[in-house]
Amino acid sequence: MANPSTRQPMQLNFIDRVVATFDPQRGLARAQARTELASATGAGGYNGGARERRATKRYRPRDGSADADTLLDLPDLRGRSRDLARNAPIATGAIATNVTNVVGDGLKLQANVDHEALGITPEQADAMEREQEREWELFCATCDFTRVQCMDELEATSYRGVLESGDLFMLRRYRKDPGDAYGTKLQMIEADRVCNPQRAADTDAIAGGVEVDKHGVHVAYHVTNKHPGGLRVLGLEWERVAARTETGLPVVLHLYDRLRPEQTRGVPYLAPVIEFLKQLATYSEAEVDAAVATAMVAFVIEAPNDDGSEPPLGETDASLNSNEVKLGGAAVVGLAEGEKLNTFNPSRPNSNFDPFVMSFCRQIGVALEIPFELLVKHFTASYSASRAALEMAWQYFRRRRTWLAARLVQPAYEWMMEEAVATGRLNRPGFFADPMLRKAYCGAEWIGPQRASLNPKQESDADTQDVEQGFKTIEQVCMERTGGEFEKKNAQRAKETAMRKQTGVVAPPPPAANPNAPAQPDDPDAEPDDGDEQPEPKRAAK
Repeated sequence: MANPSTRQPMQLNFIDRVVATFDPQRGLARAQARTELASATGAGGYNGGARERRATKRYRPRDGSADADTLLDLPDLRGRSRDLARNAPIATGAIATNVTNVVGDGLKLQANVDHEALGITPEQADAMEREQEREWELFCATCDFTRVQCMDELEATSYRGVLESGDLFMLRRYRKDPGDAYGTKLQMIEADRVCNPQRAADTDAIAGGVEVDKHGVHVAYHVTNKHPGGLRVLGLEWERVAARTETGLPVVLHLYDRLRPEQTRGVPYLAPVIEFLKQLATYSEAEVDAAVATAMVAFVIEAPNDDGSEPPLGETDASLNSNEVKLGGAAVVGLAEGEKLNTFNPSRPNSNFDPFVMSFCRQIGVALEIPFELLVKHFTASYSASRAALEMAWQYFRRRRTWLAARLVQPAYEWMMEEAVATGRLNRPGFFADPMLRKAYCGAEWIGPQRASLNPKQESDADTQDVEQGFKTIEQVCMERTGGEFEKKNAQRAKETAMRKQTGVVAPPPPAANPNAPAQPDDPDAEPDDGDEQPEPKRAAK
């Protein structure tokens, strides 16, 4: 049989040409029918699309839409994902690693007012930025609708909810409690609370509790008054919450990662590896149970096959299945006539357990975009390999942080700015009149946890060279390596320098470089040259 990868487009055979010669209309219909038949049987050029090959003959997944492939499975996916996040160590660690490296102790605001668009001086823009950063800190302390968390904790909880459940909803509410400077509040809504009214079936207008228009735009969300899986589900009611106000401003933030066009709801982060994680957890539990059980058995007694045998001393039944011999310190056990003592040598712990689990974790790490070393928190490879793993992880964490900042933190910041300008706490001319001016006032950068470093000195030298050559700014280096703002750090350094001069403390000068010192290798794992090895002779050019 010819290789499908070398197939040519379908050619007319002898009969086709004869029929087309005498009856062109029937010949055309015959050619069309053969073409459709070839398409139905997978007669293309890809082996993966061929339907007569043994490996893919029965491999016929359905080609459903994004909602058809996800909405029916979402309740089970959410429940299983949350269960694994609670009880499977690898799943718990993967989610915790995400939250720690993406959110950390919260995304810090660095306001970036566009002074050129506003027609003001850079000094005026700097003053505005400091004002807005102070107002943001004030807003973050009381922004939780339930008055339990601050903004940093809301970010971590929201991101964790997106990972475990697939998506999460943040509602803009207003309630000015005594002592609050801002009445704008953020209310988290778990994914299960957004569903079709009265548990109705999905339609083109409402699917998964999300109401869309004919263009696929999310126009409203149907939210229950309590969690459907709560202790008391009687009196469950639905409320329709518009996605935006009449002026187009967002009211509901739907946090989810859209993987396919027209996808209405998000899929849990662990969804592709749920089966793998469950099997790995079951295998681990079985190995632990077997190791504990075998560790309790010191030896076994082999008895003759005699129904009339006497029971061991102190027992009332001769059946070994119903006897338990408990040993004390330095105990001596007497054996009945005909019984023999055999040592028990269990094959636990299993020597293949760790290699098997590590191989499993490598596959899980690939699917979750977390390098194996970071997933299991065990760095045993070389410096270069460990650094490459951290660099790959950093690319993933940075992308997720950018997504979280754009989808949650920046909109919340703009909500704060709206109330601050409307109530007169901030004077920002033209804020509500021109969207361009509004964007100029609300410009911001969000600083999160810094990238892990295996060799800080080497990276510091590289940053110094980049700054000197103009590839980076000092502010960028501060954000990437240590966090914080260069402006504040520069002011603090000036303050420290003045205090040193005032108190007479002189900072020691930096050590001078020794020109005769041997050059250090870039790779800490590389062995230094001891000078004994003779240089390799140069080869003559051919």
